[in-house]
Amino acid sequence: MMNSVRAHAFETIQHILNEGAYSNLKINEVLSSNIIADVDRNLFTELVYGTIKRKYTLDYILKPFVKTKIKGWVRQLLWMSIYQYVYLDKVPDHAIINEAVDIAKQRGGHHNGNIVNGILRSMMRSELPHFQEIKDDKKRIALEYSLPKWLVNHWVTHYGLVTTEEIAQSLLAPVKTTVRANISRGSVDDIINKLENEGFNVEKDDILPFCLHVSGQTIVNSRAFKDGYVSIQDKSSMMVAHIMKLGKDDKVLDACSAPGGKACHMAEILSPEGQIDATDIHSHKIDLIKHNIKKLKLDNIHAFQHDATEPYDGLYDKILVDAPCSGLGVLRHKPEIKYTQSQDSIQSLVDLQLQILENIKHNIKPGGTITYSTCTIEQMENENVIYTFLKQNEEFEFEPFQHPVTGKQVKTLQILPQDFDSDGFFITQIKRKES
Repeated sequence: MMNSVRAHAFETIQHILNEGAYSNLKINEVLSSNIIADVDRNLFTELVYGTIKRKYTLDYILKPFVKTKIKGWVRQLLWMSIYQYVYLDKVPDHAIINEAVDIAKQRGGHHNGNIVNGILRSMMRSELPHFQEIKDDKKRIALEYSLPKWLVNHWVTHYGLVTTEEIAQSLLAPVKTTVRANISRGSVDDIINKLENEGFNVEKDDILPFCLHVSGQTIVNSRAFKDGYVSIQDKSSMMVAHIMKLGKDDKVLDACSAPGGKACHMAEILSPEGQIDATDIHSHKIDLIKHNIKKLKLDNIHAFQHDATEPYDGLYDKILVDAPCSGLGVLRHKPEIKYTQSQDSIQSLVDLQLQILENIKHNIKPGGTITYSTCTIEQMENENVIYTFLKQNEEFEFEPFQHPVTGKQVKTLQILPQDFDSDGFFITQIKRKES
């Protein structure tokens, strides 16, 4: 494969679409290997994320210009090329064509190079399909925003057509970087000064005091990140520990912890008195949690391997179940998820979520609270799960909490991606009755 930024982007797209690589991890892996010049890094990220996010849309635009059968990799190369032509203003048409043809020739010979050249030139001379011509609104949303039709149907049923389109639009928005200030290591203002001294633009969040919006550089290269003064975490995810209202000497179980962001956040809040047990079913993920614990210099958190569907020893003041879920709220960061999930896979997740709740209910003290959260906006995995659990367990009841914006007491919080320009998330709390 050639060494151009587009060649690297195309290769990365193939790893994600054909081999199941996670987009965020694969992009970071390529960027950290330093094979792409600094000046090209933003373009590389844009090409990969943009092409993955808009796969169905790009194929809809391509369809009228393909007259014969083409290879799968040629189609993917054309998607990346169309993304540049339609969505990137500063890329000259000749650069799009020339690089695509060069990649095609190197990958599949002159014949495939000629196919790519012909299709792209024909497309650039023609009027492209209009989404407004699609009369079925659900089909139009699915194609215009690159979403599976079943998912659009689902969301329209639960949220209505207007909100569904707002969700779809927001999932295509650029990913912004938020970090969590490690308040066990210093004040938020001191940590802001560290970042600003390194040249970052920093804004305090208007809801969460420890949430910082950073820009101007790549945060993983910063000294503050490497030394554990900040951790990368989405704003919605940070709301979990904030809503839990942890007491200074609470003993807490994080039953589905990896990679440990919420467990470490709780440990930072509770330091030094409170204690966290962080568990995960996979041993290699425990290593990741321990790496984060060491970097953040936390000594009040214990990470160990455990299956959350199997019995635990002991009782806890609070338990967090950040349950395995479809991840349909984090499509900005992992857009490939929307192409792999299905109604059947979601039902199997619902069964697992209930199984975990049924198991850990034995480990919460009377009067203690279980916080249930997911990074999805699927009602089946959220409200349906918690209401089903409560119906089957009369010794538990909702523990209302304060809405982070309105201040009103609520039983559940469904965050949609457009609400706070953050991930889609669900949070609720239930309490074990005292008697």
